Amino acid sequence: MSLAREEVLAALHNQKTNGVPASFWRHFADNEFTDAYKHPEVVDVNLNGHRKYLKDLDLDFVKTMLDGYFPYPFRGVNNPQDTHDLDNIKPLEDDDPWILDQQKLARQQKVIAGDKPVFVTVFSPMYLFKWGLIEHYVDPLLAADHRFADLYIADPELVKHVLSVMAADLHKLVYALMQTGIDGIYYSTQSVQDDRLDNLHFFQEVMEPIDQQVQEAINQESSLNILHICGFDGAYNHLEWFKDYPLQVINWATKTDGFTLGEGKRLFHDRPVLGGFDNSTKGILYHGDKAAIQAEVKRLLDEAGTTGVLLGADCTVPRDINYDHLRWAIEAAHDYQG
Repeated sequence: MSLAREEVLAALHNQKTNGVPASFWRHFADNEFTDAYKHPEVVDVNLNGHRKYLKDLDLDFVKTMLDGYFPYPFRGVNNPQDTHDLDNIKPLEDDDPWILDQQKLARQQKVIAGDKPVFVTVFSPMYLFKWGLIEHYVDPLLAADHRFADLYIADPELVKHVLSVMAADLHKLVYALMQTGIDGIYYSTQSVQDDRLDNLHFFQEVMEPIDQQVQEAINQESSLNILHICGFDGAYNHLEWFKDYPLQVINWATKTDGFTLGEGKRLFHDRPVLGGFDNSTKGILYHGDKAAIQAEVKRLLDEAGTTGVLLGADCTVPRDINYDHLRWAIEAAHDYQG
């Protein structure tokens, strides 16, 4: 049985609760980068996937996926890898289909989630930009980072201009999403996984200002949001660089980035933290038995405490994970006695 909404919100506001809230999330489309405008059936896959998932698992809160709308539309641009073409980028209108269709999907997801707190994913401008540079599930994922670095080195001012346009577009998207009755935004960002740009100078000069622009917009529209510093597929982030990002709840890859939940809570000025479990197929959550998974819950909470701590994973769990494993983790979080 899930915790009451009030208990979950208390934890998200860094207050002591009776039981530790827990939640996990996953993709439902076979390819989350499927373009809904080329394959509209992905929207039904998304909704039916969330509906069945929330029926099968009694989560304490819900983080939804907008699979089908990952590709940013780059209005005015045919080839974002071409700097001359990229210079033609046009801001999205408030009623752009990419905004309104995500709003519609989020509203439907909120209905499915009912009274549970709901957070909808919004990806950073840099994430969306680099994803537009590859054909997903054909090109290697890291090719996106390398091509982004190539573009930046070739024309840094153009890249910063494009990121700024995208950041303003995301404010429009966030405003639209918050009209659906959801509780907040789950903002996903990640450093460029290329040694040429994975440095403090680039972070402070380019990445942080753009991320801050979007986060300030998010905080204008909602007072309760989650920062996801994405370590998907082993991506590394210098967690200490993000410590002054202004969102209210922090989620990161504890093992990859080298900070436990408790250490991260201290790094982020005692803000609420979310996560703990490795989300990969190599982690205990995926391959462990009940005793191992519940022992890991105890270990995580013994280390981090229970005030302002929510149990989850580094990122999306594998599509084929045994749901019993998630149930065991949630049960142990609810039953934990520190």
